Amino acid sequence: MDSHVTAKKIDWNPILCQIKYTKGHNLPTYTGDLKTALLNHAGLTNHSKGEEAYQLAREIARLTTYSDPEIVYWFSRLISLIND
Repeated sequence: MDSHVTAKKIDWNPILCQIKYTKGHNLPTYTGDLKTALLNHAGLTNHSKGEEAYQLAREIARLTTYSDPEIVYWFSRLISLIND
């Protein structure tokens, strides 16, 4: 199996379960460092395109709600395009 299939089968639920509504925020937020959590969870901490995928996910999310759950969604879609 190639890396695309493996990347598409990552369970994002552990990250999404840590996203909570907090007082003073209208949208749910991740309780820690979202970028670090996503890169670690996807195994892309040292991958040359990991940071780029995260920044692109933030830019895409900025077009709509710009919420942490949306960033997770777009990041999960983008990493499926990364070759190891």
